[in-house]
Amino acid sequence: MSHSDNGQTKSAATRRRVLAAMGGASVVGLAGCVGGDGGDGGDGSDGGDGTNEFVASAAANPGTFDPTIITDATSNSVVGTMAYERLVALTFDYSEFRGELASSYEQVDDTTFRFQLREGVTFHNGDEFTAEDVQFSINRTSGTTNDADVSFIENVEILGDYEVEITSTDPHAPFLNDLAAVPILTSKTDAISESPEQDDHSFTEQTLGTGPWELEEFSAEDRAVLVPYDDYWYDGDDYPGTAPWDRVTIRVIPEQVSQEEAMAAGELDMIDNAAPFELDQWENQTGEVVTGSAVGFDFITYPVNQSPFTNEKLRRGMTRLLPKSDVIEAVFGGYATELAGPISPGLGAFWDPEHEQNLLDEYVGQDEEEGLRLIGEAFEEEGIEAPFDVSFITNVNRTRERWMEIIQQTMDETEYFNAELDVRAFDDLVPFLLDPEGAAASTDVVGIGWTGGSDPDGHINQLLHSSQHVPDGFNWNLYENEEMDSLITEGQTTLGAEERLPIYQDIQELVAQEVPMANMWTGDVIDVLNPANVESVDQWSPHPNASNRYNTLYKPHLDEIVYPAE
Repeated sequence: MSHSDNGQTKSAATRRRVLAAMGGASVVGLAGCVGGDGGDGGDGSDGGDGTNEFVASAAANPGTFDPTIITDATSNSVVGTMAYERLVALTFDYSEFRGELASSYEQVDDTTFRFQLREGVTFHNGDEFTAEDVQFSINRTSGTTNDADVSFIENVEILGDYEVEITSTDPHAPFLNDLAAVPILTSKTDAISESPEQDDHSFTEQTLGTGPWELEEFSAEDRAVLVPYDDYWYDGDDYPGTAPWDRVTIRVIPEQVSQEEAMAAGELDMIDNAAPFELDQWENQTGEVVTGSAVGFDFITYPVNQSPFTNEKLRRGMTRLLPKSDVIEAVFGGYATELAGPISPGLGAFWDPEHEQNLLDEYVGQDEEEGLRLIGEAFEEEGIEAPFDVSFITNVNRTRERWMEIIQQTMDETEYFNAELDVRAFDDLVPFLLDPEGAAASTDVVGIGWTGGSDPDGHINQLLHSSQHVPDGFNWNLYENEEMDSLITEGQTTLGAEERLPIYQDIQELVAQEVPMANMWTGDVIDVLNPANVESVDQWSPHPNASNRYNTLYKPHLDEIVYPAE
């Protein structure tokens, strides 16, 4: 049974929150009634052959199965955190780091950590895990889109087969947090190298991690099937040595309504993409709703280097028009928290509601009169004749499409914009964002989500630092500000939450002033489970980070496990 609390509330509380009204803002119709009494099992529960199979849905096709270069939450959740492990891992409530492939670790000084490694651990191809694999995996990550996870590292010294010492250039506050994002692969096969683009290995044929699951089958746009790794290293007394499920199948179902229909028909044991405005449908259906706190957030980005968006007044004026509180009630049923910047409530010590409200009041909260005034001044200053054509781009996701359509309509109803909504498959949107000639070179406004993490640096650095311009990072609108770069570095190199708090408040204020992005809200995690196939729904812990959503099935060293029903 899971020992993580995570502050989640169960279905009784959730069901009281339903869509009150979409009003005139909604053009997207609500899904039709989802009927059925559980069906005949279909692809779900027992796998059709008496095995214990857990069947879940993914809203997008995994972008890659090479864990080093994964850039999306779907790929991470399907294989990145199930088949691969890190030196350390955070508990689900973000209260502590625990050793994963490290049996123990100690901080030697402000810039150095020493790790004792687990012995007798093998990779899925049979290779033994040793210190050289840690060095190899860190070097492999360097220079990729995920370079920010290792760029602080100055040296990885192998002290023995099962001991490494990692040194940072300067004191690095998110040291363990960043290492917890670096997957460890075997260095002992010629099929992969320190440069992922030079690999000969097919990661869709075989995973090369040490995790409790290994890939058995992958069919693009259809499903990924994982099975327990028989030689998994866990040998504790509290939980079984391998996962209690015979296999986990992740079906690719992009449409939210299709996920819900499959769940209602008994074909799925979990959906991770339930419409928050239709949670009442599960009152008499197969699913049971479980919610939890989240750290990620939704946001829109402005093309700050393209006229007229080079004008700060235009960006702030548009942000002032955003009806965030109305959207939170209408689309999220109240299960979200309004944001002024990229720091979310899940970050605990770094979240200051009073400071947040001050930024909303002064800079980026809804104020229609002020918003229209600022837009008008910007148009005059830039010599722009209204209406200006602008596309609002997002990915296929019924919830996101709804709030993006409300934003698009809000702008279109002014005299200043001829606004349209452009909905793309996630697989098409990501390359557009990561291409310097894509989003950055257009006048499109992009709406998307960011999974964030347990440290504020993970909410800011890759999106806002100039060193993270695409394709080297995720700063896809090519925003650049020396003060921002300096504050981010200061936040990374200052130790202690109390000492770092004012730095991130300054970052929040700079974002609110310059508005390279408009941060919207943090929505709660909402999972819907089939109680017929799990021993107890209470075992299920929704993870605050979407990249780790299936880890609760079996992470024994983090006290996470869900057993099949008898």
